[in-house]
Order: sequence, then structure tokens, then C-alpha cells
Amino acid sequence: MPRHAGRLLGLLPILGLIGLWQIAVSAKLYPPVLLPSPAKVAGAFLQWGPMISANAGASVLRVLIGVSLAFAVAVPAGLLIGRYRGLDRLTDWSIQAFRSVPPISLIPLAMLFFGIGDTPAIVLIFVSALWPLLLNTIFGVGGIERTLLKVAASARASELLILRDIILPAALPSIFTGLRLAIGGGWLTVVTAEMIAVKSGLGYMILNAQMTFRTELIFAGIVVIGAIGLLADQSVRQLRARACRWQDGLTSSHG
Repeated sequence: MPRHAGRLLGLLPILGLIGLWQIAVSAKLYPPVLLPSPAKVAGAFLQWGPMISANAGASVLRVLIGVSLAFAVAVPAGLLIGRYRGLDRLTDWSIQAFRSVPPISLIPLAMLFFGIGDTPAIVLIFVSALWPLLLNTIFGVGGIERTLLKVAASARASELLILRDIILPAALPSIFTGLRLAIGGGWLTVVTAEMIAVKSGLGYMILNAQMTFRTELIFAGIVVIGAIGLLADQSVRQLRARACRWQDGLTSSHG
């Protein structure tokens, strides 16, 4: 089966879920005001398309900023922590303690320090994305064969060269795994934060639709959240496949 045709099999569970959804609507398991039909949800995109697009764009921008900041901090820090055992010992307890704190629990503090708006949401996304990126980078560095590092040391390679030409390329697969997790976590966080601390975005739109009993708009927002999450994950997977092409055939990963 062609690779792209095989990936289309992933649509089958989604289509099956839509079928079950339509059956539930036809059987009138719930009132239409609570469970609108797929057709009515599709109509919501026509009716409120510009508003949905604007709020989706606001959410995506916040996630891009938050995850990019987390990447810029976590990857260099992870490379150094993974490289130097003393630094690992110094930071391990702190990392394990802070990563156990759910970002959602920080919403009250974020609002107290940064008020209402984009800043608290971006800070929460940054926190949410930081830990998977940091831990996966450390893990990637820890998995490098010691022989490579010994050969580089024997050749009197500088630390900068070792970090840039040996450690970073070898850790890239784990870094991309961390990036996928970071984007997923950031996406979950932004929707929740927008329901409380922001006056725009998909989370805010869904909450506002719930207050005005526009259930079809709630479902439309959920569909957009899932679609953007899928698109973002597939984009990272494609980027990983290109950046880590040397790994093809070395692992059983399906990318």
C-alpha cells in the first residue's frame, strides 16, 4: 500500500465517530440544543467563518510564540545539562519538582502578575512546552554513544564543536519528540487559559458560545482545535523526517 494511502487510513476512526454522532442525533438521544447534527456544525463554519478564523489565528499565534520561546530556552539548556554531569546533578531535583506542577494551576498567578491578555497565556504555554522539550533534549544527549565523544576528545575537538557537530545532531530525534509533546501541551494550555485569562481565541469563543447556548459553535471550535493540532503534529513529523533522514532504517519508528 502506498505510504500516503496508508496514512489516509487514519481518517477511518474519525469518519466512524462522525457516523456514530449522526446516529445519536437521529435517535434523539439528546435534545438538538445539546447535540447538534454534523450538518448543523458544518453550517456554523459558514455562518461564523470569519469569527472562527480570527479566534483560531489568535490561539495559533500564542502557541507559536510560547513554544518558540520554550524551544530557545529548553534546547540549549538541555544540551548543556545532558553534556555535563555536574549540571545534571545540580538541576535534576528542581526540574522534577517544577515539571510536576500543572500549568493550569498557575493561571491565578499568571493573572495576578500579568493581568488579562496575551501575556499570561503565552507565559503558561511557555511553561507547558518547556519541560517536554528540556527533558527530551537531556534524554537525547544521554543516549549518545560514548565512543563518539571519546574519539572527539582524542582528536582534541573543542567543546563547541562537540556540542554543535556531535551532540546536537545525535539528540535531534529526541528534540523533535519533545517538540511534538510541547506543541500538544501548549495547545491544550492555550485553550484553557483563553477560557479564563484572555478575551479572544478558541477557548474564549467556546466558553462564550456555551453561555449563549450556541452548541454548534462549541462543536465547531472543538473540530478546529483537533484539526490544527493534527496539522501541527504532522508538520513536525515531516520536519523531523527531513532533519533526521540519516536515521532511516536504523529504528523501527514509523515517523
